[in-house]
Amino acid sequence: MTVLNIADIPSSINSVEKLAVWSLTVLNDLYATQTIEEAVNSTEFVTQSAPFYVQASTPPGWRLISRLSVPLAPGWRRQGKIWVHAQDIG
Repeated sequence: MTVLNIADIPSSINSVEKLAVWSLTVLNDLYATQTIEEAVNSTEFVTQSAPFYVQASTPPGWRLISRLSVPLAPGWRRQGKIWVHAQDIG
């Protein structure tokens, strides 16, 4: 389990976007080598997050591109609030 102490969230985080970037960066640092087999013969890292310069966007610029695979508790579809059913990565 990745314990969260609300006091550890930097005070400069004042939007959901900033919270997401901070959270994804923390998870990527903690679980950078952990993998999951998502399909037969298809293994992926549980978390991937890195800044990339995207030339094709308007305007071009740096973007954080991330991927996260979080296990969900059984029965999550019958009960709203998907985040309540997120399980531990490590």
